[in-house]
Amino acid sequence: MTLASLLRARGLDPAAIIAHRNTLDPRDAGEGCRSIADLAATGHDLVYERMQNGRVFGAEARVLSFRGEAGGRARLAGFRRLVARRPGIAPGDIVYDYDVAHLLHDFISRAKHPIFYDAFDIEGLGDLVGKLMVQWPVPLMRRRLRADDARLEVVAF
Repeated sequence: MTLASLLRARGLDPAAIIAHRNTLDPRDAGEGCRSIADLAATGHDLVYERMQNGRVFGAEARVLSFRGEAGGRARLAGFRRLVARRPGIAPGDIVYDYDVAHLLHDFISRAKHPIFYDAFDIEGLGDLVGKLMVQWPVPLMRRRLRADDARLEVVAF
Protein backbone atom coordinates (compact mmCIF):
# COMPACT_ATOMS: atom_id res chain seq x y z
CA MET A 1 0.00 0.00 0.00
CA THR A 2 1.26 3.50 -0.76
CA LEU A 3 0.95 6.51 1.51
CA ALA A 4 -1.19 8.15 -1.17
CA SER A 5 -3.73 5.31 -1.19
CA LEU A 6 -3.97 5.38 2.62
CA LEU A 7 -4.57 9.15 2.55
CA ARG A 8 -7.21 8.84 -0.16
CA ALA A 9 -8.98 6.17 1.91
CA ARG A 10 -9.07 8.73 4.74
CA GLY A 11 -10.66 11.34 2.45
CA LEU A 12 -7.50 13.42 2.05
CA ASP A 13 -5.93 14.64 -1.19
CA PRO A 14 -2.28 13.50 -1.12
CA ALA A 15 -1.37 15.87 -3.97
CA ALA A 16 -2.10 18.80 -1.64
CA ILE A 17 0.09 17.48 1.19
CA ILE A 18 3.85 17.49 1.73
CA ALA A 19 5.54 14.53 3.41
CA HIS A 20 8.60 15.66 5.38
CA ARG A 21 11.25 13.34 6.85
CA ASN A 22 12.64 15.14 9.88
CA THR A 23 16.18 14.26 10.97
CA LEU A 24 18.71 16.04 13.16
CA ASP A 25 21.27 18.00 11.19
CA PRO A 26 24.72 16.70 12.28
CA ARG A 27 25.77 20.30 12.95
CA ASP A 28 23.05 20.50 15.61
CA ALA A 29 23.99 17.26 17.37
CA GLY A 30 25.59 17.47 20.77
CA GLU A 31 25.75 15.84 24.16
CA GLY A 32 22.31 14.53 25.07
CA CYS A 33 20.97 15.24 21.58
CA ARG A 34 22.54 12.98 18.98
CA SER A 35 19.52 12.11 16.85
CA ILE A 36 15.94 13.09 16.11
CA ALA A 37 14.90 10.26 18.47
CA ASP A 38 16.53 12.18 21.34
CA LEU A 39 14.44 15.22 20.44
CA ALA A 40 11.30 13.08 20.12
CA ALA A 41 11.90 11.68 23.62
CA THR A 42 11.52 15.21 25.00
CA GLY A 43 8.74 16.21 22.61
CA HIS A 44 10.93 18.62 20.66
CA ASP A 45 11.19 16.93 17.26
CA LEU A 46 8.22 18.86 15.89
CA VAL A 47 9.62 22.10 17.32
CA TYR A 48 12.89 21.43 15.50
CA GLU A 49 10.99 20.90 12.24
CA ARG A 50 9.63 24.46 12.51
CA MET A 51 13.16 25.90 12.05
CA GLN A 52 14.17 25.89 8.38
CA ASN A 53 16.83 27.56 6.25
CA GLY A 54 14.61 29.33 3.74
CA ARG A 55 10.92 28.84 3.01
CA VAL A 56 11.15 25.13 2.39
CA PHE A 57 7.41 24.68 2.96
CA GLY A 58 6.40 27.88 1.17
CA ALA A 59 4.24 30.46 2.91
CA GLU A 60 1.75 27.83 4.05
CA ALA A 61 1.58 24.06 3.65
CA ARG A 62 -0.19 20.98 4.91
CA VAL A 63 2.61 18.73 6.16
CA LEU A 64 2.81 15.12 7.24
CA SER A 65 5.70 15.26 9.70
CA PHE A 66 7.68 12.03 9.76
CA ARG A 67 10.51 11.26 12.17
CA GLY A 68 13.45 9.66 10.35
CA GLU A 69 14.46 6.23 11.62
CA ALA A 70 17.10 3.65 10.74
CA GLY A 71 17.08 1.99 7.33
CA GLY A 72 15.29 4.87 5.63
CA ARG A 73 12.08 4.35 7.50
CA ALA A 74 10.01 7.25 8.77
CA ARG A 75 7.36 7.29 11.51
CA LEU A 76 4.44 9.73 11.49
CA ALA A 77 4.88 12.36 14.20
CA GLY A 78 2.12 14.79 13.22
CA PHE A 79 -0.14 16.24 10.57
CA ARG A 80 -0.05 20.02 10.65
CA ARG A 81 -0.53 23.21 8.74
CA LEU A 82 2.76 25.11 8.78
CA VAL A 83 2.62 28.86 8.23
CA ALA A 84 5.82 30.82 7.64
CA ARG A 85 6.67 33.81 9.80
CA ARG A 86 8.53 36.85 8.56
CA PRO A 87 12.22 36.00 8.03
CA GLY A 88 14.18 35.75 11.26
CA ILE A 89 11.17 36.09 13.60
CA ALA A 90 11.14 33.12 15.99
CA PRO A 91 7.96 32.10 17.85
CA GLY A 92 7.99 32.69 21.59
CA ASP A 93 7.44 29.02 22.38
CA ILE A 94 10.79 28.26 20.72
CA VAL A 95 12.68 31.28 22.04
CA TYR A 96 11.69 30.67 25.65
CA ASP A 97 12.01 26.88 25.65
CA TYR A 98 15.35 26.42 27.37
CA ASP A 99 15.43 22.73 26.44
CA VAL A 100 15.89 23.66 22.77
CA ALA A 101 17.81 26.92 23.20
CA HIS A 102 21.04 25.29 21.99
CA LEU A 103 19.29 24.08 18.81
CA LEU A 104 17.85 27.53 18.19
CA HIS A 105 21.25 29.17 18.53
CA ASP A 106 23.03 26.52 16.45
CA PHE A 107 20.38 26.86 13.74
CA ILE A 108 20.54 30.67 13.66
CA SER A 109 24.33 30.66 13.53
CA ARG A 110 24.45 28.44 10.43
CA ALA A 111 21.26 29.42 8.57
CA LYS A 112 21.61 31.90 5.73
CA HIS A 113 17.86 32.60 5.67
CA PRO A 114 16.32 31.48 9.00
CA ILE A 115 12.60 30.92 8.66
CA PHE A 116 10.36 29.80 11.49
CA TYR A 117 6.91 28.30 11.12
CA ASP A 118 3.82 28.38 13.27
CA ALA A 119 2.10 25.00 13.43
CA PHE A 120 -1.57 24.09 13.64
CA ASP A 121 -2.70 20.48 14.02
CA ILE A 122 -4.96 19.08 11.30
CA GLU A 123 -7.61 16.48 12.11
CA GLY A 124 -7.91 13.13 10.39
CA LEU A 125 -4.74 11.18 11.15
CA GLY A 126 -4.32 11.49 14.91
CA ASP A 127 -4.87 7.76 15.42
CA LEU A 128 -1.87 7.03 13.16
CA VAL A 129 0.64 9.29 14.94
CA GLY A 130 3.45 7.12 16.27
CA LYS A 131 2.09 4.07 14.42
CA LEU A 132 2.19 4.83 10.70
CA MET A 133 5.59 4.05 9.23
CA VAL A 134 6.69 4.49 5.63
CA GLN A 135 9.79 3.49 3.71
CA TRP A 136 11.42 6.69 2.46
CA PRO A 137 12.88 6.44 -1.04
CA VAL A 138 16.56 7.04 -1.69
CA PRO A 139 18.31 9.36 -1.74
CA LEU A 140 17.34 10.02 1.88
CA MET A 141 18.67 13.58 1.65
CA ARG A 142 15.43 14.45 -0.18
CA ARG A 143 13.54 15.30 2.96
CA ARG A 144 10.38 16.72 1.35
CA LEU A 145 8.19 14.84 -1.10
CA ARG A 146 4.64 15.22 -2.24
CA ALA A 147 2.51 12.79 -0.28
CA ASP A 148 1.28 11.31 -3.57
CA ASP A 149 4.80 10.10 -4.44
CA ALA A 150 4.31 6.43 -5.38
CA ARG A 151 7.65 5.52 -3.80
CA LEU A 152 6.33 6.25 -0.29
CA GLU A 153 5.34 2.73 0.73
CA VAL A 154 3.49 2.04 3.98
CA VAL A 155 5.46 -0.40 6.15
CA ALA A 156 3.19 -0.45 9.22
CA PHE A 157 0.17 1.32 10.72
